[in-house]
Amino acid sequence: MRVLLCMMDPTKLRMRYLLGIFLAAVLTAAALRHILHTQVGLAREDIRTGVLITAAIGIFLLIAFFRWSRRQ
Repeated sequence: MRVLLCMMDPTKLRMRYLLGIFLAAVLTAAALRHILHTQVGLAREDIRTGVLITAAIGIFLLIAFFRWSRRQ
């Protein structure tokens, strides 16, 4: 197994990790949405609104962090 990973192209290895992380994120989001909708009883619109607000705050903080780290 270790020999196989060393022989792989680093770009392909990074792409495989990226696809794995993306798939895990999509499955986690789907599971959370299902649980929030069925078990908690939130409407789809409420879930969507919360996700959009959280994503906007996350993007703002990410931009602020990169600008702050670039100055130092």
